[in-house]
Formats: sequence, structure tokens, C-alpha cells
Amino acid sequence: MHKPVSHERIAKERIAELFRQADEAFFEHPELSRRYVVLARKIAMKFRVKFSKDQKRLFCKKCDAYLKQGKNSTTRLVKGKIVIRCSECGNVRRFVYRK
Repeated sequence: MHKPVSHERIAKERIAELFRQADEAFFEHPELSRRYVVLARKIAMKFRVKFSKDQKRLFCKKCDAYLKQGKNSTTRLVKGKIVIRCSECGNVRRFVYRK
């Protein structure tokens, strides 16, 4: 059984709001920003909503840390890929890009 379109729209709005709050809380309460990421992932799984391309790069899939470039993650361009390394757990994610 498929969920109504309105549920999907509401889920996407809530996920976007959680990422916004995670960004605001990152410097003063990093554990709270991690909690917001966990909640966003739970909503996405429950309603079978995919994250946008930008949202996928905002968190670590392994430890659920909210990633801030230069603070707790490093970003490199290597052989046609964007390589993002989480400084918290060392997990590496690679995204293909076109030149």
C-alpha cells in the first residue's frame, strides 16, 4: 500500500527543517545536531523518502554525525570523485561529479 502524496511532502518538509536545526545547533550542541540527523533518517525510512543530493552530503551514514566541512569532515576532489571523510569515525563517502 502506498502512502498519500501529502505524507511524502510533509516528511520532506520535516527532514529539511531537521537539517536546518542541526546546522544551527552544531557549534553549541553537536550531540543535539546528531540527534536531529537520526530523526531525519528515521522519517525518511518510515515514509520511504529519498534525501536530496545536498542532504546526502550533510551527514555520516556510519555514525550519524552532522558534517561541517573543515570542522569534523574533510572534502577532497580525487579522480572525478568528491571524497568526504568523517573525522568522528573515519568513514569515507565518494560521489561522482562531472567536470
